Amino acid sequence: MKHLGCKFIGHKLNPVSIQPIAIKEYQYSRCRQKFTEDGYGRIVKLTRFWEENHKVFHDYFSKRMIS
Repeated sequence: MKHLGCKFIGHKLNPVSIQPIAIKEYQYSRCRQKFTEDGYGRIVKLTRFWEENHKVFHDYFSKRMIS
């Protein structure tokens, strides 16, 4: 039923986490699906691949900022 509301009313993207590096995650307010931006700026579904990818970037840049 929650997806039916999205079809009639539409989606509204809310930012979930904005990290110091350029990784942005969004969540639809009604159906709670999570999305992120790929390297080209397109919004894609947040899958396990993208979660691992964000973790690698976060670890790499956090080490760089400390040293």
